[in-house]
Amino acid sequence: MTRFEFDASAEPAISIAPGESIVVETQDAHSGTITGPEVVYETLDEVMERIGGANPVTGPIYVEGVTSGDCIEVRIEHVEGAPVTGFGHMNTTPTLHPTLAAETVICHRRGDRVEIPTRKGPVMVPYQPFVGTIGVAPATEPVLSFRQGRDFLGNVDLPDIRAGARVVMRSHVNGALVSLGDAHLAQGDAEIHRSAIECQADVTLRLYRRDPDQIGFSHLPQVNTPTDWGSVAPGPGHLEDLVRAAYDDLASRMRRSGRFTLAEAYRLLGAVGTVRVGQVVPPVYSALARIERRYVEEDRTW
Repeated sequence: MTRFEFDASAEPAISIAPGESIVVETQDAHSGTITGPEVVYETLDEVMERIGGANPVTGPIYVEGVTSGDCIEVRIEHVEGAPVTGFGHMNTTPTLHPTLAAETVICHRRGDRVEIPTRKGPVMVPYQPFVGTIGVAPATEPVLSFRQGRDFLGNVDLPDIRAGARVVMRSHVNGALVSLGDAHLAQGDAEIHRSAIECQADVTLRLYRRDPDQIGFSHLPQVNTPTDWGSVAPGPGHLEDLVRAAYDDLASRMRRSGRFTLAEAYRLLGAVGTVRVGQVVPPVYSALARIERRYVEEDRTW
C-alpha cells in the first residue's frame, strides 16, 4: 500500500515481529507514471496536481512490541533497483536552470552499471541503489512524505541508506509505523540535478525495537553502516546549520558511549569527521555527519 504521508492514524499494511525479514515493494518518486521519455513534468506543482503527491511511501509497517519512546532500527539487507522496468529516470526542468527545457531521460540498468544517455553516446555510472525516503509516523498531524524532519526523518535522499545500513529513529506511536520508498539507481552528493535516477525497488529489511539509552540515541536519526557511525540532520533549515546539528549529535553520541568527553569528541570529529550532503533541493535539505567506527568503538562487532 502506497501513500503520500507519514500518518499515525493510517491502518498498518502489515504487522511483523521484531527481526522478521520482509520484502517491501516501493514506488518511484513519480508513482510509476513515467513510462518513457514522452511523459514530462515541468514543475513539482505539476507533479502534485497530476498524481496527488510526490515521493510515495509503502506502508506503514507495524512492529510488534515497539511503543512510543522506543527506538526502531531498520536494517536494510538488500535494495533491488528497477526490478520490473529495468530502468530509472531523470527529469530536467527549467527550475534546475532557466535555459533548460523540460524533458525526461530514461536511464537503463545494465548489470552493475547504469546508462545515462548523452549526445556523444551513453555514459556508464556505477549501480548504487538506495532508499531515498524512510520514516516513522509522527505523534501529531500527518506529514507529506515529500517532506523531512527530525521527528520522522522522511525524504533525505542519502545514498548511505543502502544495503548494510541500519537506520535508527525514535518511535512516537505504538508499532512505530515505518514507511519507505523513493529509491534511486544512483545519486551524487546533494542531488544537484533535483531528480536523481529515480526508480521502483524491492527492499529487503528487518526491523528491531531498541532501547534509546542502550544504543546511545541522542536527538537525531542515525544512519549507521558497517564502517561508520552517522547522524542525520534533515531540514528545514540552512545547510550550514544542518551540518552543525549533525556533528553536534554525533559528538553527543560519542560522549554517551563513555569513551570520550564532549571536548575530546569534537577534537576527534575535527580531525577525521566527514559530511555527506543528501540534498540541496529547495525546500528540502539534509546532511549526514560520519565518523569511522575504528575511531570510536572498542568492540567493533557489527
